[in-house]
Amino acid sequence: MTPTTTHALLAKYSPLYKETTQHQLTNKLCQGTLNDRTLYIYLAQDLMFFESSLRLICKATSLAPESDSLLTLAKKIGFFANDENTYFRDCLKEVEAAVPSSEERHKFLKEMLPGVNEYIKFIEESVADTSLTYAQYITIIWACEQIYLSWAHESPKKKDLHWKHQTWIDLHDGEHFISWCDFLEAEVNKFSIEQVEKQFTAVLQHEFNFFDNCYKA
Repeated sequence: MTPTTTHALLAKYSPLYKETTQHQLTNKLCQGTLNDRTLYIYLAQDLMFFESSLRLICKATSLAPESDSLLTLAKKIGFFANDENTYFRDCLKEVEAAVPSSEERHKFLKEMLPGVNEYIKFIEESVADTSLTYAQYITIIWACEQIYLSWAHESPKKKDLHWKHQTWIDLHDGEHFISWCDFLEAEVNKFSIEQVEKQFTAVLQHEFNFFDNCYKA
């Protein structure tokens, strides 16, 4: 039986996918051993990415060819705006003492690390690119979310984690997030690998660089 587009992509780029989804940053987060300074940097940088990615989802939603897809994407926009955004603010406040200098905290909140800058630039250029199709936009979203589902669902996790770790894991695991990723996967599988491979590989490399830059900052 011919593999689906998503299965073919995951198999073809398995080494980079494994490297990205088993990064030390997420491994330590799931064990509760990620230090607060690194968590602060990661979330501060991810907050900037979050705002750009929300625009990407809005763009994909506007191009959804079917009403069911349109409604699913629109509902998810509301979920992101309500739940994840609150977590960012609450957790950054919780761990800010690990970055005692207000100037340094401001820097991480406003200035992108090199790998993060390249990723956000990729997202912003994709949003602005009128030649991209729904297939390519939905693939970028699926790749981003599938990476997070993989590390959150499959990484070994310590019991009784602090909420600052557990809440972030829960936002990217569980029935709600799995259903979201299943929807995205089904959407991508409507298209050929040739249509979406470039976007998938770009996201993989950018996600690895994002984790790595935050971990080493």
